[in-house]
Amino acid sequence: MNHPRILRAAGAGLLLAAMANAAAAPATPYVDLVDYPTEYAQGAAFSELRYRLQADFDDVCADTICEGQFSDYQALKMRCAVSTATGTLTECRWAFAASELGVDPDTGKVVGEQPRWLCTLPIPAGTSVAGFFAALEGPRALFKRLPGAEESVFEAIGGCLGQAAH
Repeated sequence: MNHPRILRAAGAGLLLAAMANAAAAPATPYVDLVDYPTEYAQGAAFSELRYRLQADFDDVCADTICEGQFSDYQALKMRCAVSTATGTLTECRWAFAASELGVDPDTGKVVGEQPRWLCTLPIPAGTSVAGFFAALEGPRALFKRLPGAEESVFEAIGGCLGQAAH
């Protein structure tokens, strides 16, 4: 009888179909922007954008949002989350740190503070990956607004750094 062969063939066909569907479906509902739609697909574009945003921040920090009790602000890592179902950004956050060091004249010890902030970028609902990169394209990206945003990246960062550090 050919029934076992037919059952094996049918089972193998179902297994292959299930594997193909699993490969087509995203493994997780959200991924890092650099990994959308595939691993490191946006890596170069995101690195270039981060470089420009950080350069803008370094250019204006001392004369604007970084004035105050700390003398050394550093822009650190930035990450954005993307919904794999819709291809839209759900959140971008940028980490910052600052420091102020001095010498205690009574003890000779170096003392200091090192606050940190995790700032949320103004990402309107429905912002696509392509729309995000297009809106922040070109020079002075820090001062641009995403379509539908109420403030620029610079304004959002300024408000964040003006808050009490974590």
